[in-house]
Amino acid sequence: MKTNNFVKQLAIGLGLSAAMVGSASAATMITSFDYTQEFEWVEPINPAGVVKEGATSGVSDVDGYTKLSWGVPSNNFNLPSSLVINPEAGDSTTPSNSLTSGSGATGLQVSTDVNATTFALGPVVTHNNFVITDPANQSLQNTAAQDYVVLTPNGGGSDQIQEVTFGVSFTETTNNPGNPGACPAGVPFNGFGCGDIFALTSDLLDLATAQLFNGTTLGFLIDSFSVDGFTYDVYVAALGLGPLSPGACAAADAGENCIGFTTAENESNSFQLEFAILATENIPEPATLGLLAASLLLMGLVRRRKVNGSLSA
Repeated sequence: MKTNNFVKQLAIGLGLSAAMVGSASAATMITSFDYTQEFEWVEPINPAGVVKEGATSGVSDVDGYTKLSWGVPSNNFNLPSSLVINPEAGDSTTPSNSLTSGSGATGLQVSTDVNATTFALGPVVTHNNFVITDPANQSLQNTAAQDYVVLTPNGGGSDQIQEVTFGVSFTETTNNPGNPGACPAGVPFNGFGCGDIFALTSDLLDLATAQLFNGTTLGFLIDSFSVDGFTYDVYVAALGLGPLSPGACAAADAGENCIGFTTAENESNSFQLEFAILATENIPEPATLGLLAASLLLMGLVRRRKVNGSLSA
């Protein structure tokens, strides 16, 4: 009878342990997130003579600007050079001051496969590289860009907040029209002179640790969070940005293997941030170990009861 009781208790323990392991592995993965994104230029912005204007309408998570401009116009457009976030359609020099957002089918879809990942589109940044003069040496040299994203799980749940600040190194080159040899190596030259250099910097933007998605897109891990047994890794990529030449990185003082773009003189150029989430299930310790631990615990309890029964007899 005692043996039968032991077997019964052990069977109950094994069943409970298996149920617990099964419950942990049956968590439901979030398949998509709605998102809103605020992206602005923030201090420090150098030098002090750079003109700062615009802000995202109705949102105050980031205290910054949507347009930076500098220089005295010396071009047919009669406009200074500028960096504009989310410009108006058809007007690259005027910021729309709108949030970037997506929901449902245009939201952030969660992937489990780096070769089948959909990226959600973020803000557009446009560099208007107009010919200017700069008698007071007030052309942009560096700034920071703050990115604030609110992720709302479809189907309910707590919002997740991603907040990242990127550095920006910028070089307004001397134009030197007629002298292409004066441009830093890898910087475009046209009839107006040398192009300008924009480099995005952050400890997170490390080519050595970048993840290749879909065989073509480099993504950089900016955040991770866990919900109900799954870990969600948030990656950022940028359409239009890529590794700059050593000469361009050096001219922008952005360090080796920097990432950015160049804009030909008297032209505009843009890049667009994009985001992806890669999910992995948090697998418990091997089930056999959990079951064995539970079994040993039950055996100890049964043994103690047996000893106690013998003593009382």
